[in-house]
Amino acid sequence: MARAKISVIPMVKAKDKPLIREIFTASAGKGLINYDAGNSIKCLDLLGIYLTVYLKERRINVKKIFFAAMTVFLSTTLFARGTQEPQIQAKDTIVFGVNLSATGLFHPTLNTSNADREVVFLVFNRLVATDPAGNYVPELAESYTASADARVYTFKIRRDIKWTDGQPFTAEDVAFTYETTAHPNFFRGIDEFARRLEGSEAYHAGTAPNVSGIQVLDPYTVRFTFTDPYRDAMVKFIDIPVLAKHVWSKVPVANWMDQGELLRNPVGTGPYILAEYVQDQYVRLERNDAYFKGAPKIKTFILKRSNPDTRQIEVINGELDVARVVSWKERDLADYTRRNIPIVEVKSIMAYYIVFNTTDPVFQDPRIRLAAVHALDRQALINAIENGHAITSETLISPTQSVYPKNITPYDFNTAKSLDLLRQAGYTDTNGDGIVEKDGQSLKVTLRYDNVDDTLLAQLVQAQLKKGGFDVEIIGSDFNTVLGILRSTTEPFQIAFMGATYRPNPGYGAGHMWMARYINDAENNRLMALANGSTNDQEALVNFGAWGRYLHDQAPIAVLYFKSTGYAVNPRLVGYEPTATEWFPKVETWYFK
Repeated sequence: MARAKISVIPMVKAKDKPLIREIFTASAGKGLINYDAGNSIKCLDLLGIYLTVYLKERRINVKKIFFAAMTVFLSTTLFARGTQEPQIQAKDTIVFGVNLSATGLFHPTLNTSNADREVVFLVFNRLVATDPAGNYVPELAESYTASADARVYTFKIRRDIKWTDGQPFTAEDVAFTYETTAHPNFFRGIDEFARRLEGSEAYHAGTAPNVSGIQVLDPYTVRFTFTDPYRDAMVKFIDIPVLAKHVWSKVPVANWMDQGELLRNPVGTGPYILAEYVQDQYVRLERNDAYFKGAPKIKTFILKRSNPDTRQIEVINGELDVARVVSWKERDLADYTRRNIPIVEVKSIMAYYIVFNTTDPVFQDPRIRLAAVHALDRQALINAIENGHAITSETLISPTQSVYPKNITPYDFNTAKSLDLLRQAGYTDTNGDGIVEKDGQSLKVTLRYDNVDDTLLAQLVQAQLKKGGFDVEIIGSDFNTVLGILRSTTEPFQIAFMGATYRPNPGYGAGHMWMARYINDAENNRLMALANGSTNDQEALVNFGAWGRYLHDQAPIAVLYFKSTGYAVNPRLVGYEPTATEWFPKVETWYFK
């Protein structure tokens, strides 16, 4: 296709020629003006989107330059009409746009962010997975059984699996993966699953050489025995992939986090092998030709960090094959639907939290936490940000769960209630400025948020809390910085936003108490233990309801909403059908038409 010669277009003013040339150079680099002239209308549409973003980023008046740029573009496409026919070429690389940059923690039990977890799920496998209906289906296991009292789970392991370094996969790898989560030096501490295993407390205390509740019966059979009925044990088996014992047993558990070379070059069993990791840019994986389910049809899988401001252009232009929808606004979705780019929606899987530091002198008082929650118009937030593609929740249980407490009192939007709660805590507005004070000090607080995805949310919440008597300073930074602050036990913060992709177990939210520094609350832990020990559906309804109502009343974390996640998908891609628990289901079968 002929390229525009800016110098011979008389309608472009001399002072604007350098800018026009820069725009066209950049847009050509994006592939936006390399279509054949017969597709000039599509190209014009794309360039229009790109120009708007490009000029906005540079604070240039769009109207000032748009007409001149379009003149150049149209003259070029009309001149070149009919010179080339579009061709569809075979495609063996998928580029998956991701929100966050991977940190290089590519380890099944150490990873703490979705960016690393995405890599882990392509490189490793789990004992079981789920089908589209949510039923458990074997993966590394060929079969499994559970005792009637939900205390004993036995897995038969497939015999045809090898690690990518050629070593055989056995039940020893399974036992090692789960036993080390109870190790006294394990980075993340002992979790609910590990704590409930028989013998885990002694192993964690260093008084036993292993966890007696994990038994390797033979090279291809492993058994897990829990101290009490544990109905949600299967959720852990679909959540944690299995790691290689012959690799990681050579390193003391206390030193796992320091093994940069091992972490960034994982030995797995999965459909893909990590080939290249460029921090803050992309992760490239190549197919595992020896994969036990069959070599993937798509040769190369790239997880590419994608800027929300340009993501839509990248999808439309074919640079990204799958990418999360930035906005549910009709005008934004229209750019996809007009081009027959399908949107896949996974409903209500991600909780958006407002997290309070319960060790902070202000927010250690639950009345102040509740005052903040009642000052929020959550439905207005859903309408403004998610365009209705979200639902509210009154506690840390998804409303889609059967054990969600039906008689829980909603957090109604009520600024009068907020001000009354603050008054009970000793705060009143004495000077009429709308901000309450105590002992002569205004109620000034800070809110930490991800400045890539949550800026509008932060601004709206700041305005709503101000009406409820709070003077809020919002502090934006990248996601990993916010997450790092919450992970710390000493880094100061008062309020923060954080998201969590929920798993199928109803008590999943209990695992997030560390965010609010609330892990030592005795009543919360007692009620959670009762809920997890439920032996039937009726007990679970009662026990999870009691735990959910307690968290509702204490509000260390409140759910702003459970949002749906949408993905724009290359219409040529066949087989991509994500669910709440499966991000890359049957990825080895995907292909491009």
